[in-house]
Amino acid sequence: MKALVDLFWAKYGDLRQAVEREDDEAVERLDRELDPLIKAILSGQGLQDQATIRIQFRFALDLLNEEADDRGCVRRNAHLLQMLVERYLVTDQSLSSPSESAVDDTPGPPDVAQAIVDGSLDDSLLNKLPERVVVVAPGYRIFYSNETNARRMEMPREELIGRHFAEFVGLHHFRHDLQPSLDRCFEGDSLTLTYADKVEGQTVVVHCRMSPITRSSTLIGALVVMQETSDRRRRPAA
Repeated sequence: MKALVDLFWAKYGDLRQAVEREDDEAVERLDRELDPLIKAILSGQGLQDQATIRIQFRFALDLLNEEADDRGCVRRNAHLLQMLVERYLVTDQSLSSPSESAVDDTPGPPDVAQAIVDGSLDDSLLNKLPERVVVVAPGYRIFYSNETNARRMEMPREELIGRHFAEFVGLHHFRHDLQPSLDRCFEGDSLTLTYADKVEGQTVVVHCRMSPITRSSTLIGALVVMQETSDRRRRPAA
């Protein structure tokens, strides 16, 4: 697997040089050679050893970051990462056996802790949460969103994948509030932060909880849970 990854990056470097030389023939040839390599690297679904999973995630993340300035490439590469996430991280409780999916008598919606076990995301439970849940990859691209967040963004979930997190929280809040916290989360910290924002002319308070998600000792991203409440700060009397 590592040999395939090394071969891909060697040919990828050749492709970049061919683009700079405006060598259309070489660009077309190398582009044709890269796609089968990507498929070979990421198609090892039956290979469940931890080293292979780590290499696959690392490759998908590196490719996403390498081509982050090209929106078309971001969409394609985010799809590749999403494929790995669905293969290794996302589970669906509806697919489990009856003994495993016993009825939960606990009143109210499930808790985030119930939906995330050993780094695996239970998509069925996450979609029942009232909180907005996203997973942000290093490079600040979204590769998972629950239905609550998608409804809040008024977009289908698949259209959120690969988009930069700053697009949805605003550049100011991203730079001053969320980016520093995400960077700490990528380093392994779990943390919370709160900031105020304007939504449809009303001030809301956004509470964020962040925690790192890892698989096979490889950082996959930051789990971000967002809850919006009305601003209850006392306003001064006129």
